[in-house]
Amino acid sequence: MTRWFENDVIAPLEAFATLPSWLTAAMDASRVRASLQHAVPELADGRLALFGCSPERLRAKEDGWLARYRVTVAAPGHDPADVVLVGNLYGPAMEVPRAEARWSATSFGADGWACWLADLGLELRVEQADPALPALQDIVDPVVAADLLQKVLVDAGYGSALVTSCRPRVVRYKPGSRCTVVVDVSYAAADGDQAGPNPIVIKTHHGDKGEVAWAAMTALWESPLRRQGVVSIAEPLAYDPERRLLFQGPIPEDRTLKVLARDAIADGSPAALGRLREELAKTGRALAALHRSGASYGRTATVEGELLEIREVVDRLACSLPQVVRAARPLLDRLEQLAETLPADPCVPAHRAFRPAQVLLHAGGLGFIDFDGASMAEPALDLARFRVQLREVGISGLADPAQPLIGPLLSERLSLVDDLCEHFLRAYREQAPVSSERVLLWETCDLLTVMLHTWTKVRLPRVGPRLTLLQHHLSAAGQHEAGGGDLDGAASPVLEP
Repeated sequence: MTRWFENDVIAPLEAFATLPSWLTAAMDASRVRASLQHAVPELADGRLALFGCSPERLRAKEDGWLARYRVTVAAPGHDPADVVLVGNLYGPAMEVPRAEARWSATSFGADGWACWLADLGLELRVEQADPALPALQDIVDPVVAADLLQKVLVDAGYGSALVTSCRPRVVRYKPGSRCTVVVDVSYAAADGDQAGPNPIVIKTHHGDKGEVAWAAMTALWESPLRRQGVVSIAEPLAYDPERRLLFQGPIPEDRTLKVLARDAIADGSPAALGRLREELAKTGRALAALHRSGASYGRTATVEGELLEIREVVDRLACSLPQVVRAARPLLDRLEQLAETLPADPCVPAHRAFRPAQVLLHAGGLGFIDFDGASMAEPALDLARFRVQLREVGISGLADPAQPLIGPLLSERLSLVDDLCEHFLRAYREQAPVSSERVLLWETCDLLTVMLHTWTKVRLPRVGPRLTLLQHHLSAAGQHEAGGGDLDGAASPVLEP
């Protein structure tokens, strides 16, 4: 028999423990602020005062690194204003742009302004708008949003709804990717009753994620799931493909399962953990109900596709960080071998981005949100993704950038989250079958993916926790034999009930 993961797969991953200094410097607000202060004439001579600098994004894209910063400046006698700077980061081995393309003669913040911060390898320019989300300005404007909602509500069957005003609130925004706006709607009174849903959620995405979410939510809304009372999903109201706008109704929320898990694990009392176990069990049963709803979305996700995406991430990093390929390749090779030998379970309607943050709790009930990645897939995908995120919630409070994650407290916390993950899986199995080995396979893929993204997105506080979780998982799984049936034993990441 072959072991799941030997030490020659686990040991190389230690190379992911520390990001190179040129990457961390570009995410250091004080370093970027000092560099701007020195290099930009208006800041250096006092024509503008620099009040703040916030690194908002640094991501590996294709063969480079895209950066985004928000700086706050003010001229003497004027109120401070934000300026968004975007551009590219160049590592030590990367080819930098031509000297004549590094600077512009326009004043700071004006259209076309650009600069070169040589000490950081940063080429920056002013961002005038978010070109990937062209409809964003419409859905945050109260007047335009009200007009949009009026037509949506009529077309969705709320013919008597008369929108008198609305108040949009941006609750989540990833520049260039997506934005979620919650709109508090006021209606003309009709016998004292509310004429339409309130609030209404509007989402805009780059690409086809809104269309994917609309298809999945519509299929689930029309399935038996909506009438079973096990889990709530938002009413799909409309999708505008031209503007890439998705409109949906509300789901009541007191807090998310992620918040409950974080607080209960930090508390550690039997009462708090007992409440968490109750909600995890309800979530497991609700996920089984979704998987057995009979809905169909059209597209399909496979572990082979997942592994291909992981290789693409590694290749993206390899352009400027070649050591990453050497560190990740042994584990990737092993996962591809396991994917070929372990038979997959039949596909079900999956959420595909299922995490504790996507579970809303309210008055003893729960709801699922964010179906923009939905697809048909084997059930292990949703189960594994949820477990990975629950593990990360469980140890995130122990992370200290200045200290390694070691010691008895870490061991106790890892044992606790192992137990919570098993509790969730057992509740799912009360309602639907799933292969233990496929859960283990998908969970390993996802742990590797989120660890890699601490590098592609330069998420410094998460490097230690995510690497620790991956190493813990591989070490536990390494004690078992692949192809040897169910995975039993106290150290196993996946247990049979």
